Amino acid sequence: MGGYGAVFWAGFRRQSRYRAALAVGMAANLFFGVIRTALFLALYRQQEVAGGLTKAEAITYVWIIQAVFGVVFVSWLWDFADRVRSGDFVVDLVRPGDVLGRLLALDAGRSSFALLTRGLPQLVLGGVVLDLVLPTTVPSLALLALSFVLCIAAACELRLLCGSLAFWTADYRGWWTFLFSGLWVLGGFFLPVQFYPDAIRWIGEHGPLAAMLVSPVRVATGQGVPAALAVQVVWVGVGFALCRRVMARAERRLVVHGG
Repeated sequence: MGGYGAVFWAGFRRQSRYRAALAVGMAANLFFGVIRTALFLALYRQQEVAGGLTKAEAITYVWIIQAVFGVVFVSWLWDFADRVRSGDFVVDLVRPGDVLGRLLALDAGRSSFALLTRGLPQLVLGGVVLDLVLPTTVPSLALLALSFVLCIAAACELRLLCGSLAFWTADYRGWWTFLFSGLWVLGGFFLPVQFYPDAIRWIGEHGPLAAMLVSPVRVATGQGVPAALAVQVVWVGVGFALCRRVMARAERRLVVHGG
């Protein structure tokens, strides 16, 4: 674990160097957070509850989105895929230790920096200015922190699986564009899944994408916390198993300069 901890810390420090990108990303998140908040405030002028959510819960959803957006949709999305395509990934194969563990540890370190310095400050600011439904006790805060950790793990696994497309096709960005629509809608980034028809809502609340947004929102608002965390744990485990299987096949598939 010491080696993976060092890789995690290296990823954390690496991301800390992009201070201008951090500031720009935070400014963009705050801007869209304000816009989305205004839209929901306008909606709740007409009714007290929409889709089973109160105004405070809907606004909390908005700012949880802003907190995790920079963890899921990261600026280094194509780093792994580009290394595969260029052949630089071969260097990772000859290094000691588990390749998958190193890749996930590095990504988790970068994502953790983004959450701590970009995501959480926005959530705290939203909680100060707006009436958000957020945990107030130490145990509930610890559960929310655990949910964020599982969110990071799920997002890292998703990016690795998408990046692994580069082993089989040069058009991996096109495939991501196709998959992005499903992530944007079913993941709850577009609208709270509570606003959807029952069948789609069930997929949003229990499907693999729930680990990245729906579950953290439910944990933050105290709605079915054990079930929400269980969904995250299950899908993080499934995602890791898929990553392990895909990486095992991909390592046998990799071709560099025809060799």
